Amino acid sequence: MAKLKTSKAKTSSIPAVIVFGLDATGKPKAGRFPGKDGSVAKKAARALKLTFCNVNRPKLIEIATRIPVGRLHAQGKAFLPSIPRSLYDELASATTPSIAAAKASPRVSIRSVPKGRPKVFVVLGFDEDRKPRGARFHDPNEDQLIKRAADLKLYVFELRSAELISLAKSLPIGSQATTGALAVPEIKQDVYSEVIVEIADDEDAVPRGETDGPLPRLKGAPNTWDDIQVGHPVVAEVSPGYNWAEAIVIDRKDDQLTLRYRDYPQLPRFYRACREVALLSPKVQ
Repeated sequence: MAKLKTSKAKTSSIPAVIVFGLDATGKPKAGRFPGKDGSVAKKAARALKLTFCNVNRPKLIEIATRIPVGRLHAQGKAFLPSIPRSLYDELASATTPSIAAAKASPRVSIRSVPKGRPKVFVVLGFDEDRKPRGARFHDPNEDQLIKRAADLKLYVFELRSAELISLAKSLPIGSQATTGALAVPEIKQDVYSEVIVEIADDEDAVPRGETDGPLPRLKGAPNTWDDIQVGHPVVAEVSPGYNWAEAIVIDRKDDQLTLRYRDYPQLPRFYRACREVALLSPKVQ
């Protein structure tokens, strides 16, 4: 699964460090980090057995302008967006020949959950007041969980990797009554966003139950905020302090937009005021 596409940073903020590598399925990923985050980014790279390089040569400086911004989580882990294979190869070749020679060798996944462990699900989404909700469930009644979550207009994901299950510990434990009724607490926006970002990055987060279906027919970019209609692409901040991602407008009521991630239609819809989103160039389709 590709990463959430984020807006490209200005070339004036050249990063000090690039962290890159291949995920468990062999897909290339890379993120750039400013100097103030360099040491922490390197520590995360070592823990994840990824490669890092200092941006200290003209060629690497040029490549860095095309590498999306990475993000460091509170747990000391790094969020690395997916990048094109051609860009990964160029980056690998610009660092060391040994890295370039190994570029086609996918990492062996060690994140799979051992057989016999309880199944872990997360329920996420927004309530009628547009407050983020989230909870984790261990070995629930799956059919009832999916049905009751749908009744609440929430989304269910089964987590099949140890890394995701560990991250889900930031969510409260939900409760499921014998009648099937769910209790999914309100959570902080930054916790919700961090889990959503990781779900978007990991193929081991499997959507369960019905999703919102296909995105509406994509229109050209709007010229002004007043022009925004269903089907228009915009750029929305995932959460304060997170990167921005491309989204599609699926509903508008007055000045309030309902959005879905353009490249992640399986993720929960979210909400922003018109002036909280950025407009793309009219040339973007």
